Amino acid sequence: MQARHLSLLGAGGLVLLLLFAWREGLLHMINVWRISPAYMHGFLVPIVSAGLIYDGWRKGEVFATWPLALVGVGGTSALYALATVTDIQLGQHIAIAGGIASLLALVFGKAFAIRHRFALAFLFCAVPVGEEITPFLQEITAGAIIGTLHVLDITAIRQGLMIRTEPGDFLVAEACAGLRFLVGMVVSGILFAHLLLRTRWKQLVLIGACFIVPVIANLIRAVSVVLIGVSSDMSLATGFDHLVYGWGLFALIFAALFIAALKASETGAPVRSSPPMAQIEAPRPMIWLAAGGMIILGGLF
Repeated sequence: MQARHLSLLGAGGLVLLLLFAWREGLLHMINVWRISPAYMHGFLVPIVSAGLIYDGWRKGEVFATWPLALVGVGGTSALYALATVTDIQLGQHIAIAGGIASLLALVFGKAFAIRHRFALAFLFCAVPVGEEITPFLQEITAGAIIGTLHVLDITAIRQGLMIRTEPGDFLVAEACAGLRFLVGMVVSGILFAHLLLRTRWKQLVLIGACFIVPVIANLIRAVSVVLIGVSSDMSLATGFDHLVYGWGLFALIFAALFIAALKASETGAPVRSSPPMAQIEAPRPMIWLAAGGMIILGGLF
């Protein structure tokens, strides 16, 4: 068997071993993707990462085991074990993404890991994180609503997350916090910044906008929904039209940011330098076995 094919089999086998040994954390993460609309993109992230690696694949790709990547394998295995013992699912999720990236770097080599660093790092976008800020988003949304109503001299009382007006009451529920749109915009912005932009500061500006604009857009959406509801005596923006209006506004914001990224695109700019392919080297299965042992130990706790 050619060394190249053996490396491909080794990488595939180690990743499958990780997914099986750490299946408890994996199944929990998949369940979060399935039940929470804010994280459904998690199903697409591994596919996008694989597509980016395939797109950047070089003819005659040569692999050389990178022993230093064992540090990453060992670190993520320890993190997974610690997260399992302390029952912190987020730690398990981070360990899974980091473990897969470390295994690929170990088997395919340093040059491969550097060339495909974005695709490997993008795996962390599958980690369902950010739900902790939902109460904060609810608070600022409720504050924006009550502040706007008072400025417009509309009688309203705030009781926690409930806004009471003469025509009716409005609850700033978790779905109104805007986390779904915020997470989706950030993940999309990271991908667009990589695909369309070369200048680092432009990438950071785009990603920063994807953090800020969705929050502001959600405040505008929530305030306008309440104003429409109050002005129409609760006949508008309180049912299905409420959802249609919200998604329509978010679609416009998303399209505007995407068009802005296209306008600033630098596809003709010089591509940042990447390391040459590694020299031909025989696979080192013993190091792979060591990594497999670490993965198994991490899943035993």
